[in-house]
Amino acid sequence: ELARRGLLLPPRLGQVVPIVIQAIGYDVRRGQHSVGAHVRDAACYTCWAFARAYAPSVLKPHVRDLSVALVLASLFDREVNCRRAASAAFQESVGRQGADNFKHGI
Repeated sequence: ELARRGLLLPPRLGQVVPIVIQAIGYDVRRGQHSVGAHVRDAACYTCWAFARAYAPSVLKPHVRDLSVALVLASLFDREVNCRRAASAAFQESVGRQGADNFKHGI
């Protein structure tokens, strides 16, 4: 919620982005199933909020790491809602952050 409202100060992004990237890949096996889809979904929402809340110049140092994590999640996550959330966050990032941060939309 802090990211969505832009209340997370830009100097703190260097500490928060690695945690969000770790959360995008969060998965814990519990017996026959795994838990963590809610964490991955929330991490994708956070990336979506980053794209909307911060200027391209603020996110530029973190764009590559975030985009790699989002593309991997949108392709390989086992939960369809997490794949959709990662895809939406990536598309929002490309649209809002522009061609300077995402060459050719990739």
